[in-house]
Amino acid sequence: MAVVMSVTVTSRIIKLIGVIITIKALLAKTADGDKIGTWAWRPLGYIIGANFVFGLLLAGMRSISLPAFGLIIAIYALTFIASMAQANWKFLRTFYLATTLAVGSYLVFVMALALQFPVWPDFITG
Repeated sequence: MAVVMSVTVTSRIIKLIGVIITIKALLAKTADGDKIGTWAWRPLGYIIGANFVFGLLLAGMRSISLPAFGLIIAIYALTFIASMAQANWKFLRTFYLATTLAVGSYLVFVMALALQFPVWPDFITG
């Protein structure tokens, strides 16, 4: 019971700190004294969407019959979607970045740390 209480209290403290940081950031002025400009909605949407898609593809969602696509495909999707947030998006550069991230993630998370999650899609591995 004490562990649950401490997790709840810690969670509330972290939420409070997040709200305080957000409010301070929104009220901050730039170096020249002007207020912060308009929100960059396009990049924000791509970055948040990329993380959402990554989570869906990594583990799947059985309630809507979406199979787990695994780490490699999820990283490629994350990298390509997030990279589209920049104005001068290039396919080949993004492909190299995604490949590097996929290989590095596989080596670190699967080989070195031996974490247990799907690496390849369910329909390939069975």
